[in-house]
Amino acid sequence: MVNSYLIVNGKKGFFLDPGSGIKPLIVKAESDKIEIEAIIATHGHIDHIDGVNKVKQKFDVQFYANNLDMELIQSVQMQARMFGVPDPGEVIPDRNLPLNGEIQMAGLTLELFHTPGHSKGSVSIKIDDVLFSGDTLFNFSIGRTDLPGGNYEELITSIRNRIFVLPDNTRVLSGHGPETTVGREKQMNPFLS
Repeated sequence: MVNSYLIVNGKKGFFLDPGSGIKPLIVKAESDKIEIEAIIATHGHIDHIDGVNKVKQKFDVQFYANNLDMELIQSVQMQARMFGVPDPGEVIPDRNLPLNGEIQMAGLTLELFHTPGHSKGSVSIKIDDVLFSGDTLFNFSIGRTDLPGGNYEELITSIRNRIFVLPDNTRVLSGHGPETTVGREKQMNPFLS
């Protein structure tokens, strides 16, 4: 199961990595009357985007993903067959998510870090002291590199040069599993010690 997120600031918000289990977050956004501004994907694998169309149907917002993962996103129906999961239908990004820099969303500043290795267009997103790492870095683990667009050396370089330079107390919320911190992973992640 993927970790999908509803990021809220006051009465504005956006969805991050909407997977197939997105319905409770949609219900939460509706019941709390959150003004949804967008959908963002850290990368183009099916488990992170198979809820995009459900969110779009409810909120009529634009979907941001990086163009380097366009091939993955266009193959989402093939990914569904490959992994034996329901076909989400065609998923079409509306806007390119920049690889690096800052964007504003829901009154928040999102710092973007290109972290390739799990996929070519993987982007980690920092908001204040929280990093949403997608499938780049996990609690005591790292993302798979055996899928199309994956590259082990790139992944390790991304983590060391883009994530491990952040303050040790930076919370890391990943695409799967429990949260961790940059400091904990620097000290104890068996793939990076």
